[in-house]
Amino acid sequence: MKVLLAVESINTLDILINEMSARLWPSGTEVRVLSIIDDADLSLKTWGDEGYGLSALRREMHIRGEQISALAVERLREIGIPSQVVIMSGDPEFLISFAARSWPADLILIRANNREDFRSLLLGSVAKSVVKSAPCSVEVVRARAQADAITGERGFRVLLATDGSEASIAASKAIAQVSWPDDTEVRVVSVVNPMVYSLEELGVTGDQSTDYAHRAIGKAVQVLSDAPVRISAEIIAGNAARQIIARAKHWGADLIVLGANERRGLSRWLFGSTAAAVANRAHCSVRVIREKDVSLAGNSLQELFSFSPGTAESANELQASRKAA
Repeated sequence: MKVLLAVESINTLDILINEMSARLWPSGTEVRVLSIIDDADLSLKTWGDEGYGLSALRREMHIRGEQISALAVERLREIGIPSQVVIMSGDPEFLISFAARSWPADLILIRANNREDFRSLLLGSVAKSVVKSAPCSVEVVRARAQADAITGERGFRVLLATDGSEASIAASKAIAQVSWPDDTEVRVVSVVNPMVYSLEELGVTGDQSTDYAHRAIGKAVQVLSDAPVRISAEIIAGNAARQIIARAKHWGADLIVLGANERRGLSRWLFGSTAAAVANRAHCSVRVIREKDVSLAGNSLQELFSFSPGTAESANELQASRKAA
């Protein structure tokens, strides 16, 4: 399995490698650490007042990138995963997907909201752009301190958003084949158009939309039926991205999983990408499964998620100790 880590700071490095350390990776897994120097950061004004020209600033940024990558290689070696380093200069929104396609990567791990400046407001986050353009599955990772996997009396919570598509089925299969910690809960949600739903409730139209949502949930539940997780389900009326984000936060989800049904042309311009919107604005980590991943073998799907036995055991012990207390 080939995993691409997009790293731009020490803090991001810690978040992504902590996430990798919490999982069980198959034999043969390799990591490519991608450190990108964004041209937008290379301003003469930044260090020009201190006597540095643009070339000196570029050299300094490369040095910083190399330092970040060197630390990444050492930490990955500690968990038994070989890695290599690639440093590029340019637009990360383009280069991350380009690097994933060129390798080719099976999975991209990227930190959520890498930018918090005005440019992010204008162009959107790098993570959102990568979710839209990546050739493989993407996980937008948020620090576990912000979304603790095991809190109080409950276990790990996964919200699965489904529309019954092939990509949604692939997402369901990926969840079903994971060795989750004890007491893991999966909530399956399907979102319907609120206007159509209201008309159906009033009997003005048939129940096609609601029936389709029930079938979509039924498919997901069937796939999950043999998994050692607790399952619940609900149909929600409203905007898909907003409702998925709101339900995940209200329920306290630790991870959102959904398939990416790619829109093209005018449809994409008008409606955008639900997956990208959820990944960009959710409070927790988000895994986006590409439609092409339907063809992956079961083991490959499992490799995308699996938690290490040690991590699951520690989490369960922590939960048991809290209950005893």
